[in-house]
Amino acid sequence: MKVSELLNLVDSLVPLEYAFEEDFVGITIGSEESEVKGIVIGHELDRSLLKFCIDKNINTVISYHPPSFKKIIEDDNTETMLPEIITKEFMDNSVNVITLHTAQDVCEGGNADTLVEIFNLKNTKNFAHTFGNFGAGRIGEINGLSNYGFKKLVENKLNTSSIRTNEYFDKLNEIKKIAILPGSGTQFIDEILEEVDVFVTGDISHRYLLKADDASMGLLQVGHITTEIPGMKKFVENLNKALNQELEYLYKDFYE
Repeated sequence: MKVSELLNLVDSLVPLEYAFEEDFVGITIGSEESEVKGIVIGHELDRSLLKFCIDKNINTVISYHPPSFKKIIEDDNTETMLPEIITKEFMDNSVNVITLHTAQDVCEGGNADTLVEIFNLKNTKNFAHTFGNFGAGRIGEINGLSNYGFKKLVENKLNTSSIRTNEYFDKLNEIKKIAILPGSGTQFIDEILEEVDVFVTGDISHRYLLKADDASMGLLQVGHITTEIPGMKKFVENLNKALNQELEYLYKDFYE
């Protein structure tokens, strides 16, 4: 099988056109004409994943996060994208990389939909739109919980103890309506400020904690990959069925 054939299969499960504009998805390292010699799914490109590829003689990775590049602005203001060290090491070892990123967040049955299932959200709608009605975030209703009860629910459902909240969260007596967005979603906070009791996402900066306080909305921060892992596990299951293989999915559980 060529990388192009694997790409077509991946695209049938996770339509890449639904990713955010200018997101780096599809073939991000390598060539569609390469022959696939072993496949592994990795959440991001790191040295432990590269070592796994080398040790197992695998030349094709399906990654959630894209490879990292550094933007260089020349004297004439032209931009050049140079691979970061780990990206170059994958290139030097002739590893092909197909990246899913936000296409996996927004697609049917993807990361956001999986969170809906995990939290049993009712009367849901999408936000943080990419293409048509596809969006990276979900708003929905839950059975009423205290702030403490909701924190415990998040810990249990997402297998994490890495939780940070804003000050207003501790003032909430009952939580009935939440917004949740896999990965980092605070750039979409204005869309849901007046709609929900609590917004759950990752990588919340101090200014957004204060903004939510001012708007009387709770913020709950989990680890960046914590909200992405459940949906990626479902993707691996679907790809395994399509390929009739048992592919491994590697991620650093330290960051859950």
